Amino acid sequence: MENRQTGFGTYVRLSGMMFLQFAIWGAWAVLIAGHMQNLGFTGKQISYVFGTTAIGSMISPIIAGWIADRLMPAQVFAAISHLLGGVCLLFAWKQTSFPMMWGAIFLHAVLYMPTIALTNAIAFHHMGQSDKFGNIRVFGTFGWIAINWALSLYLRYCEGQAINLSFISDWFSFLGNAVSFLTNHLLDGGVSDCLFFGAILSFIMGAYCLTLPNTPPSKEAKNPYAFLEAFSLVSNRNFAVLLIISFVVAIELPFYYNLTYLFLTEAEHGVGLAGSSANFAMSLGQVAEVALMLLLFPCLRWFGMRFTIFLGILAWPVRYAIFAIGQPVWLVIGAQTLHGICYSFFFVGGMIAVERLSPQDIRASSQSLLLFVTNGFGMLVGHIISGRVHDFFAYAEGGHAWAKIFMIPIVVTIVAAIAFIALFDEKKYQADAEAMGRNST
Repeated sequence: MENRQTGFGTYVRLSGMMFLQFAIWGAWAVLIAGHMQNLGFTGKQISYVFGTTAIGSMISPIIAGWIADRLMPAQVFAAISHLLGGVCLLFAWKQTSFPMMWGAIFLHAVLYMPTIALTNAIAFHHMGQSDKFGNIRVFGTFGWIAINWALSLYLRYCEGQAINLSFISDWFSFLGNAVSFLTNHLLDGGVSDCLFFGAILSFIMGAYCLTLPNTPPSKEAKNPYAFLEAFSLVSNRNFAVLLIISFVVAIELPFYYNLTYLFLTEAEHGVGLAGSSANFAMSLGQVAEVALMLLLFPCLRWFGMRFTIFLGILAWPVRYAIFAIGQPVWLVIGAQTLHGICYSFFFVGGMIAVERLSPQDIRASSQSLLLFVTNGFGMLVGHIISGRVHDFFAYAEGGHAWAKIFMIPIVVTIVAAIAFIALFDEKKYQADAEAMGRNST
């Protein structure tokens, strides 16, 4: 393998790439639920719009692998995808009917989801040492947090609540005037504007990609369906258990991503927060994600892979149980931070387990298979189920029976946690991981 050393300038450029990459998704992924509810979409329709990202995740390994490996440099394809994706978000911003909204977000998802794999590939290609990837990837989480905090301030302004920027500097007083001008002459002044800001970020990212270090196509053309090679690893019991449990856990994810904002903002039977407060509260999960990522490797060393992933799964039913109780409000908001354990211990822990259980020549394929099973197929099933559950437990007079809605993911995750702790063999995992490590050297 070519030994590349990442200079500080390259590190900054790659970190900026990750920041913008996930700021785009973070701009609309939370608030669009409120926008669609305002448009009168049913729970099923909302879930179908969210489900477009799952479809994009299922086909992204094929698209990204084929284009970037055979046709053009990764940064050029990423630039084209983001520029076209921005057009889709801008078009979606003004749509009021379900078919047009779904079509626009679907096209954006097909263009956007492959760029996640492409930006990872660009980072791996230029940073020199793969174990430093986390130092760059964390800026994606910062991007998600930053845009959501900015949008919370924007919504707070639109809700008629004063925003005091004097703690930064009086020089920034022009921001208030700029926002006032935009809301009076261009923007809608509500949650629908999340799509506009997502489009602007997508255009910026498209232009930024053209400034990134060149990442040319691989000299050796690869099979675009290479991720299917990893299916041979299901003969390993631990790999099969991890794959199946990851699929099951992914089914409950849309109950959080699709419904939490609606739950937090519903006045009748939900928490009753303002849109700006609900958006800020949900960003606390990403803040905790950064902190918990630092604890992941100590936990793997002290508790082992089996118990660490088990803790990651258990964090979900605890969070949903707090949601089901629905009070006190501070506890419901604080429960958002459990996302840090869920994501870091389960998903990142699972990625590490897959990496260690896979032969070196198909590790990328194994990660693609995990992505296909979780963000793709598993979440697609979850989107379909969560939308129907949301509509089924709607009260005729308005509002929803949230305690009953959240009982579904509680049961799913508890069953998944029990099955994982019973079936995953830590000793065999350690032996297999050690064997794979020796074969890779």
